[in-house]
Amino acid sequence: MKDIFSVFTKKKWLLRMVIVGVLFIVVAMPFKSLLTLVPGMTEVRPANMIPVVFGLLWGPAGAWGISIANLISDITSALMGGETVAGLFSAFRLKIFIGGFVINFFYAYLPYKMWYSLDFGRGYTVKPRLRSVKDILKFIFIVFVDSLITTILLSLLFEHLGFQQFGSSGLLLFFNNFDFAVILGVPATLLITSNRNAQFWTPTEPVDANEKIVKKKKTIGEWIPDLLLLAICAAGVAYFFAERINGFMLDGMTALIMTIVFAVFEIVYIFRPVKEVRSERFRVNIRVMSIRAKVVVGFLLITVFSVLMVGVTSYRAESAVVQEAVDLWGHVYAVVGIALNVMFLVTICFLSYVENKITNPLEDLAEQVDAFAERDHYADAKSGYNAAENAADVKTGDEIEGLSESFGRMMNDINDYVSNLTVITAEKERIGAELNVATQIQADMLPRIFPAFPDRKEFDLFATMDPAKEVGGDFYDFFLIDDDHLGMVMADVSGKGVPAALFMVIAKTLIKNRAQLGGTPSEVLAYANNELCEGNEAELFVTVWLAIMEISTGKGVAANAGHEYPAICRANGEFELIKYKHSPAVATMEDLTFREHEFELHPGDTLFVYTDGVPEATNLDNEPYGIERMLDVLNKDPKAELDVLLKSIRGSLDEFVGEAPQFDDITMLACRYIGKDGNEKD
Repeated sequence: MKDIFSVFTKKKWLLRMVIVGVLFIVVAMPFKSLLTLVPGMTEVRPANMIPVVFGLLWGPAGAWGISIANLISDITSALMGGETVAGLFSAFRLKIFIGGFVINFFYAYLPYKMWYSLDFGRGYTVKPRLRSVKDILKFIFIVFVDSLITTILLSLLFEHLGFQQFGSSGLLLFFNNFDFAVILGVPATLLITSNRNAQFWTPTEPVDANEKIVKKKKTIGEWIPDLLLLAICAAGVAYFFAERINGFMLDGMTALIMTIVFAVFEIVYIFRPVKEVRSERFRVNIRVMSIRAKVVVGFLLITVFSVLMVGVTSYRAESAVVQEAVDLWGHVYAVVGIALNVMFLVTICFLSYVENKITNPLEDLAEQVDAFAERDHYADAKSGYNAAENAADVKTGDEIEGLSESFGRMMNDINDYVSNLTVITAEKERIGAELNVATQIQADMLPRIFPAFPDRKEFDLFATMDPAKEVGGDFYDFFLIDDDHLGMVMADVSGKGVPAALFMVIAKTLIKNRAQLGGTPSEVLAYANNELCEGNEAELFVTVWLAIMEISTGKGVAANAGHEYPAICRANGEFELIKYKHSPAVATMEDLTFREHEFELHPGDTLFVYTDGVPEATNLDNEPYGIERMLDVLNKDPKAELDVLLKSIRGSLDEFVGEAPQFDDITMLACRYIGKDGNEKD
């Protein structure tokens, strides 16, 4: 039994009852003094759209709120009309209060019941949203049935109270309910439900993420409003039979038939189970209001304004002829009702045209583009999916059809682009894999095992090379020419990437092979120069520092073909550059001769050679690292182990460059002479 009045214990339902009740009173009270047909009641009620709209959206919560608010409104009106507190409990007043309460509950709850019972061809019902002409027609049909049954019930109540015979002023009552419910209810419902995230109470549990339909049995609390509707209809039929069982009049017969028909109609929908309810989502993300909703609201506003002008004109014309207020308003309502129906017929026809020619095609396009955006285009490219064949078939003969064709071409172009991109990506991955192999091969060509000559104690060597791309043009080398001579090479090929790397391989091989045959550095470079100039259509060249040192004495000869100056740190000193005149770079022209100069390393001396990638490294401000910074880092600890020395330079470079990209290869080599006996001198 606790489910019967569960509506009053749920905070959300209670809040909705309060909201709709306050809104009803605020809108209804200003019109209480206009056209009072029944003491304490009025028939000019724009608030009549509130029961339809909020009863439709909020179901029993809205219906209870409307009924309670109407009861409060009627009691307040009676007191303001001079009724005493004791008079409120008279049989006459109680009939008005109770009758108004149950009829308003009926008026608010019936639209909700009909909406979820009628599917209008869908096969399932959806939450109230006036997104199409079909939805608007369904709403108008529900309002028509609701207003007609409510009018019959009110007429029976008025006849029972002795105010009028059944059928008199019925047209006024009907148009009052129908006009305001349609002319204000359609735009109100549309505006409230236009947001795609709007959520309203439904008689089933929410659907899950996979859009599965969820069924739910009605609880006792949900049966109470339905049974109340049945009781209202039964009471109306019973009263009618009791009053007219012995004499059927034409009007009475018509009213009886209509009452029985709608009573049976309501009974059928009361006991008919509510259909499966789906949460019908918008096909595209509509943040505020759809184009369809804007068109509907705009045209309805024109309709409202037009009908208002017709009503004002009719009132001014009729007021000069008709003196009785009831007759005057009856004539005005008849004119307004006819004008409203005509205008709504025109509106529906116009909206149907707009829906078929504009909004539906645009929504089809939006759905098509949205679905296309969510597709796996790489999978489509592999499967040969044709977007144009699956595009929406828009045949409007105007710009929308052109837009649809453009979308189709665009989607095919995107598919073609993705297909080409897939091929290019695969090719890029293949090239990347090959470059990785090339990087490994190039790295393997350079001596990387340290100590390089474990059995030789007279000297120590360490070198590094970090290419700017997968492969680079810099290279270093060191090798024993014989037991007493060590060759050292530091070189930098012009250009970057694969061409420079290929040229580097040839240059390194030529220099090493020729040096190991014997000869001076100048002779070695002259040989390599002529060999590299042959067939050098790419016009690449290489700067080379080549030195041959006598291991036993530390004396050596070096040739510098356009390369950076080396730096030497004496045993008790600091690093400083050794400057001398350069020769041209190798492979610039044939038959070049290269200068040589002699040098001598004493025990404890350290030789440092490098490529231009060190001093020319730049930061984000395009400031070069420079020779001075390099020497400063070297001289912080000139006696450090060679690997530590080179790592210090690299760390300083990284800190200086920061986020700037490396645009050149960075190669360094350091050689420390220990001496013939293998001991450094202090």
